[in-house]
Amino acid sequence: MEKQNLTCAILGQHPMRFPWGFDEEDEGCRALKLALAQKIMELRQQGVTRFAVVADCGIGLYAGECINALRQHDPDLMLFVVTPHEEHATKWAPYLRERYFKLLADCTLMEAASLHKTPTCELDAYCKIIDYSGMVLAAYDPATARGDAIDWAMEYAKECARSVALLPTDEYGA
Repeated sequence: MEKQNLTCAILGQHPMRFPWGFDEEDEGCRALKLALAQKIMELRQQGVTRFAVVADCGIGLYAGECINALRQHDPDLMLFVVTPHEEHATKWAPYLRERYFKLLADCTLMEAASLHKTPTCELDAYCKIIDYSGMVLAAYDPATARGDAIDWAMEYAKECARSVALLPTDEYGA
């Protein structure tokens, strides 16, 4: 496999597009996080050594935390994190901000898509991880599309001819 094909971008729709919103104790959220972790481990067994996420307060954070936990026992595993802009998490709830900064501290490499918030910085961050990756894993339901950054990012992944694996969000109450 070439370098790009060993990298998987992981992204997903905003937590508010799931019925549980930010309630990570909800059974649906817990099931989705478990399915995400299982898929990450399957990809690792298939030779994927690099994962890329956008540091968002949903799927990016869940996947990044899982990968960082796996990295403790797998020195070949790498996590690349792209933040939409430098002050991305300043208005998040304190518990999410703490997890965000731990994610950034523990990852292999991080960068910001933009210095300051712009209308396209979130999409730019998604495009960066897609550009770097040979495949995309997404917790995403096309039926819920509403024209936001994740919807455009999924279109971009198709335009870039990336293989896309969708986690079936309808199985988790979405």
